Amino acid sequence: MQEKLARLAKWKLHRFYARNSYIARYLPPTAMLTPNSLQRFMDAYKTVYIKASTVHTGKGIVKVWRTERGYRYVQVKGRASFSPSLQDLYRKLRQANPRRSYIVQKAIDLAEVNGRPFDIRVMMMRDGNRNWQYAGMVAKVAGPGSVVSNVRRGGGYVMTVGSALRQSLRCGPERIERIKKELITLSHAIMRYSEKYPFFSFQCGIDLAVDKNGRIWIIEVNLHNPSHGLFNKLSDKTFFRRIGRLYWAYRSKHKRII
Repeated sequence: MQEKLARLAKWKLHRFYARNSYIARYLPPTAMLTPNSLQRFMDAYKTVYIKASTVHTGKGIVKVWRTERGYRYVQVKGRASFSPSLQDLYRKLRQANPRRSYIVQKAIDLAEVNGRPFDIRVMMMRDGNRNWQYAGMVAKVAGPGSVVSNVRRGGGYVMTVGSALRQSLRCGPERIERIKKELITLSHAIMRYSEKYPFFSFQCGIDLAVDKNGRIWIIEVNLHNPSHGLFNKLSDKTFFRRIGRLYWAYRSKHKRII
C-alpha cells in the first residue's frame, strides 16, 4: 500500500501531467525545492508556495512573498514570520523535516470571494462500467488568514461554483457556463490521461482554480480517497447524491479500489 501511495508524490504527478501538451497549459510553474530553485522562483514570481511532495489535504503548505526587507511566510494560516535572506528562509523551511522532499510553485493570483481566495474541487467517479463520469463541483473558500483552501484545515467554507464566479469575477450566466464547461472538459482529459499512470483510481478529486483574469489552473489531482463530505456541505444535495450513486454503482460490481 505505502509503495503505491508513494507514486502520488506531487513532483511525480506534476512531471507526468506536464508530458501532456493539453494538460500542461494549465499547470503552474513548479520545481523541486532547492536553494537554486527557490532563488529562481522568488526572482521570477515574487510570491510562491512551498509544499511537501508526499503530504496532502493542505497540511504544512507555506506561502512566501518578498518584501523590501526580506521575506515573509505563513504556514497554513496565522501571522506571518520573517526571514532576512533566502538562505535563512530555506534553512527554516527544511529544518522541521530535513528528509522530506518539497516542491516550489508559482503562487496564482486567485479569484476571491469577499477578499478570500477560492479554488474548485471537481469530483470524477467511475461508474459500474468503469467509465469516468463527472459527478459535481464545489468552490472552497479559504478561511480568515489562511493560505490554503482546505476547509477543515484552513477554517474555510464551501459554496456553489456559479455563486463564487459571479461574486469574484462579476460573471454573467454565459461566462459562468463557459468556465464550468472548461473545468469539466479539463477534468475528463486529466482522467483519460491518468489511465497511463501506474496508480489505479476509481474516484478522483481534482483541485482547480480560476485566477483574477478568469484563467483556469490545476492545483492538485487527488487520485486516492478524495473527500465526499465537501459536497454534503452544500444546501443542494444533488452532487452529493450523484457521488453516492456512482460510488455504489462501481463498488457493487468491482472490488478493486487502489
